Amino acid sequence: MVHIVISEIECRRGGLRFPSWLVLDEYNRVELDEAYDFSTTTPSGAFSPAFVRKIAILIKQAATQRRLRAVVRK
Repeated sequence: MVHIVISEIECRRGGLRFPSWLVLDEYNRVELDEAYDFSTTTPSGAFSPAFVRKIAILIKQAATQRRLRAVVRK
């Protein structure tokens, strides 16, 4: 599993509870008619640009190594 631990400061920035982590080698796959509705589209926070770059690099590496996979959520 490709993952990254989210530091305490990034959790605060992103509006998450500490400890948290992101799984970076899988993504959700849902049918449009089964997609979830959100109660709001207002962001609860944002990660720093440096952390987002780190996430992007890891996802790109996983894609290059063909480690990304779709996960069907019901």
